[in-house]
Amino acid sequence: MLSNKSQYILSKMGIPLFEDAKNSSINNEINIYFFQKDNILTLHANSVDEYPEKEIKLLEAIIGAIRGPNQPTSHGILTASLQEPFNKNDLNGSSNLKASIAFCELENLFDELDPIFSPTLEDMLLNPDLKKELWGKLKPLQST
Repeated sequence: MLSNKSQYILSKMGIPLFEDAKNSSINNEINIYFFQKDNILTLHANSVDEYPEKEIKLLEAIIGAIRGPNQPTSHGILTASLQEPFNKNDLNGSSNLKASIAFCELENLFDELDPIFSPTLEDMLLNPDLKKELWGKLKPLQST
């Protein structure tokens, strides 16, 4: 337990000793980065801008293999929590998605999209057999 003097000093510095559980900033929120090219949506744990060139080329090859009509590229961050899961309307043009591919753990926050779960791009570069597994899931989408 802190002394009254220590509590006072911390409060003046703006450091709270206790947080209101109802207004907690943590609230089990998860930031998911999205990258949408044409009608393919990909979900990532990190921004695509931070990926090395090899991972970006792999991502473009995956999207290029199954893409459909040309649409503008978009990217950004989506925030979801167990209390407020992702809403499909949060994305522009999500109604005509051909596929959504998750390159990260989503904890059932994006079930509305029915994503195809994939190993990370880094893992697929290290182990090419993982690419074959993903390709097996994506091959039926190639003809539609």
